[in-house]
Amino acid sequence: MTGAQQLHQDSIIIDGLNASWFLDDGVIERIHRGGTTAVNATIAAWHDPGETLEMIGKMYRQLDRHSRIATQVRSAADIQAAKAAGKTGFILGFQDTNPIADRLYLLRAYYELGVRIIQLTYNFENRVGFGCQAPEDRGLTPFGREALAEMNRLGILVDLSHCGPRTTLEAIERSEAPVAITHANAASQFPHPRNKSDQAIRSCAARGGVIGALAFPAMLTQNLPATLDDYLDTIDYLVGLAGVDHVGIGPDFMEAMPQEAAKTVLAGLPLDVITFMQNIPPAQGFASAADLPNVTAGLLARGYSAADTQKIMGGNWLRLYDQVWKS
Repeated sequence: MTGAQQLHQDSIIIDGLNASWFLDDGVIERIHRGGTTAVNATIAAWHDPGETLEMIGKMYRQLDRHSRIATQVRSAADIQAAKAAGKTGFILGFQDTNPIADRLYLLRAYYELGVRIIQLTYNFENRVGFGCQAPEDRGLTPFGREALAEMNRLGILVDLSHCGPRTTLEAIERSEAPVAITHANAASQFPHPRNKSDQAIRSCAARGGVIGALAFPAMLTQNLPATLDDYLDTIDYLVGLAGVDHVGIGPDFMEAMPQEAAKTVLAGLPLDVITFMQNIPPAQGFASAADLPNVTAGLLARGYSAADTQKIMGGNWLRLYDQVWKS
């Protein structure tokens, strides 16, 4: 076993955002095979409350079926326990606030069910604020400010990855707890509506938050096919902006996504963009959660110390979760 392999095996590895179809058995097996200690698993986005409850129930069933290698995470201590047991801990997360509809009290219900990370908006406008593809971003709505405060009170980590520029900055400023940008890159490195301004990245870090480097090639590089080196370049760039204590990994894999679900994910985007995103190949050398050891090896090869590599590969997420979550 190489030094990089040993470090990966010994470290807490946290995937800051994975949007794969977790009802596919192979997805859970690949995530575990990559040495993932914990993963922010998107189980709902556009779903209404009824659909969301259905997805939570199905996820519970999957975790029961794969209890040899998988477990649910509700606290930072659960991540430590998953590591000790050789399992992957699944953090239930939403990529939109649509699951709460106009009922703020549902946040408490979802928290009790184990939801620990919620993204305020997806690509367009919702009841809370504005997404990165919205024609205009007017910031958080009055309901959005209430939702943010309630998430802070409960101990749900606020995710701003798909939020528009003004909504992002307002949420960072208003939040009483550090926030996350779980899966986005820097717009100054690669211009794209989904990527974040230097101001947003630095403000997130200044308040104790973490940004997860995104591996999706369409937001990573113009030189396709993308490679592992492109991903490592992005990590380097984010470290330069935010500091090594505020960068994690957030690849945004969408493995085994059914065609109907994929259509909903891309709904509202121009047809040429949808076609491009559906056909773009994954980054070479980092095409799946099973390839996470390649990122650890790549960081070490670029001169990161073992301690800093461990921060990026999971330590920074673990610190943030421990600070924000109430359980």
